[in-house]
Amino acid sequence: MKKLLAAFLLLSSMLFAVSTDNILALSWENTYCKFHPAKKECQRRSIYSLENFTIHGLWPKNKKYCHSKYKFKLSKLLKQTLVKYMPGAAYGLAKHEWEKHGKCFGTDSETYFITAVKLAQQFNETNFVVYLHSHMGQYLSLARLRFLFAGTFGGQNVRKFQLICHKGYIEEIRVNLKGNPVKEGLYQLMNNAKPLLGVKQCQGGIITIP
Repeated sequence: MKKLLAAFLLLSSMLFAVSTDNILALSWENTYCKFHPAKKECQRRSIYSLENFTIHGLWPKNKKYCHSKYKFKLSKLLKQTLVKYMPGAAYGLAKHEWEKHGKCFGTDSETYFITAVKLAQQFNETNFVVYLHSHMGQYLSLARLRFLFAGTFGGQNVRKFQLICHKGYIEEIRVNLKGNPVKEGLYQLMNNAKPLLGVKQCQGGIITIP
């Protein structure tokens, strides 16, 4: 699957002008489902969503590439794949994210979501997520998370993420990215980005268990 994604993105990078200032928003779904247990995506969860961050969205930071040329359209295979990485996609989240953010990414919807999947995969394969998974049920401070983030992504990137919490539980991480996300990987995009300054930061929270 990863090889197919890479080949698709390589072709897409030749066809589109893409937003180069973006936020990757990744949710810790255990928290979402703790407070919204009746939601359909929380009723039958995959093992992946129990142990990894899932996609909330890939958000362009400006309107430079907004257009209505491309409509929301996903192949059957991508729909099946996307539900693993974005559980709410089966219940309208993908269409919502496309209408609100994806139309300003500069590509068609297939490329937009495949790019988001690629970046989520790369984030979840890091030691940062391994550490969080091994400390579920425990409280982690923002200072501790920054230390871990620096150890994984480099000290220059320690302030390039925003921590979002809900009632004392870690809910989401939003990462600042700079560059062409269709062509480039997470590390390079993060290295190119500026620190997220002036954003509201949660000072720590519990890593919610499933």
